[in-house]
Amino acid sequence: MLKITQHKKPPVKQAAFSLLELIVVIVIIGILVAYTAPRMFSKDSFDSRAAGSELISHLRLAQQLAMNHTLNTVTVAITATTVDVQSNGASLTGYPINFANLYDAQFSAANFTYTSLGETTGATISITPAIGVSVCVENSGFAWLC
Repeated sequence: MLKITQHKKPPVKQAAFSLLELIVVIVIIGILVAYTAPRMFSKDSFDSRAAGSELISHLRLAQQLAMNHTLNTVTVAITATTVDVQSNGASLTGYPINFANLYDAQFSAANFTYTSLGETTGATISITPAIGVSVCVENSGFAWLC
């Protein structure tokens, strides 16, 4: 005869964190936030990135104008605080734009002349005061935040 044996299950342990473990994790997260928050949300970094993004939009506008109006010479003159887009030597309506009124950032000076294919000379425009924020312009005319 077969005898059916009943196995007794071990008692269920309740899984939980101790108060000490929770406090240690909260302290570590607090230290990380205190260290990284000023770097991520500083005004200098935000202004430099915003100014760089707006500069890219002006460079792309100039490139599009040069490709659409092939008989015109389109140039972009960048100084420390201004950007001027010109067609045949005359500034477009609304230009030059003074970035000093908008952002707390400055550019390194550069000049670009776009061909009818949208090409120009490649260069890197550094943006201060943020470290490591700059605008790269390829020979093909493509501008990006680098």
